[in-house]
Amino acid sequence: MLTTYFKSSDKNFYLLLGDTFKLLPEFDHQFDMVFADPPYFLSNGGLSIQSGKIVSVNKGTWDKSHGYDYINDFNRKWLKLVRDKMKDDATIWISGTMHNIFSIGQILTELDFKILNVITWEKNNPPPNFSCRFFTHSTEQIIWARKKEKVPHYFNYELMKQLNGDKQMKDVWKLPAISPWEKSQGKHPTQKPLSVLTRLILASTKPDAWILDPFTGSSTTGIAANLANRRFLGIDQERQFLDISKKRKLEIENSKTADLYREKISGFNDTKQFNLFLNSEPEPEINVALGFYRSKALPEIENQNKFYFHAIEKNNTVKDFPTGILGAKMLFIYSGGRNTKQSFTGYYANIKNIQLKHKSKIKGKENSQTEFYYEVELESTFKKNKKLSAQLNPKELLDNSDKKNLDLFKNFLPALSTLSKVMQANAIESL
Repeated sequence: MLTTYFKSSDKNFYLLLGDTFKLLPEFDHQFDMVFADPPYFLSNGGLSIQSGKIVSVNKGTWDKSHGYDYINDFNRKWLKLVRDKMKDDATIWISGTMHNIFSIGQILTELDFKILNVITWEKNNPPPNFSCRFFTHSTEQIIWARKKEKVPHYFNYELMKQLNGDKQMKDVWKLPAISPWEKSQGKHPTQKPLSVLTRLILASTKPDAWILDPFTGSSTTGIAANLANRRFLGIDQERQFLDISKKRKLEIENSKTADLYREKISGFNDTKQFNLFLNSEPEPEINVALGFYRSKALPEIENQNKFYFHAIEKNNTVKDFPTGILGAKMLFIYSGGRNTKQSFTGYYANIKNIQLKHKSKIKGKENSQTEFYYEVELESTFKKNKKLSAQLNPKELLDNSDKKNLDLFKNFLPALSTLSKVMQANAIESL
């Protein structure tokens, strides 16, 4: 069963502990954007200079090269798994150096991604070349690609232009390496600066987007995502780095700290621009869950402050993060049957929390054939609005490009919609 290592109180920051190759197949959620900082395979016993001291370039056993075939097989495996977790219009950013970036570019093409750009990140303060036998290494490459050749991607062209003196932004970014204040909760050997992650997130996502990092480390991706009002799931097999990630998220839950960090991030024209941009972005859609209840039993739910979804089981595992429902803010109850039109019942409630529970932990469901349930804790008991009575039309309520969501709805399982679609379907302006 998939277990969350850490879930933030605002439900915008999730961490999973374990091998990304094993964990990715265990859930069905699809993401708007992926950032990946996979092993560069450069731990070869070489030396570098850091803070004026000679240090080894070795990062760990996970970063050692075992030959070109090994590198290609590794990149092909994780890219296939990640591609399956991307929405059709999603994009992926992958950072690297000469040690791995050519392999990644080759595999992206092989898997039918469309490469959009190769960004060159020029560091303002690279470590010096003390051997004096070749040019100083001062850049890293970041490939930007979309999932499908013919499905358009999102690009905030106007913002990128504003950040570049009202001129088209080029594919060379001059941004500093990581600053000391970014390591306030601990160090990671390959930590990326917030300036780089913030720029690529703002360039390629809308508010409330879901972002995945399959090699999250200390989760700079997640911190940048949350500072930009986006949501995040990170995976790593090193507990010590996830603990740093958790502390970094808890740190920015203080709104004053979050605002201070937004002012410190490089790459903006002034310290206020990041916050001003976020204030100008449109409010994200409010996601709502649609839950089924039998018509004859509806009076039972009036005084309830909890509701249960049948968990989705396959091969004795629970498929977590079903179509984004764990981020839903409200629950609307519908009823009907295979021979009866499905309609809203009028019952709705605000969601406080959703968690996975075994049937043995739920009173009255101990003998159920379903092993696991999602327990939906409500902020109060159900309310009823007689105007919520429209028939359910999947074309109006659901994202028809999301096959998983449609399949859930067809099988009377929890499905995801938005508050605006529910209101529109019922021809009402307020609840």
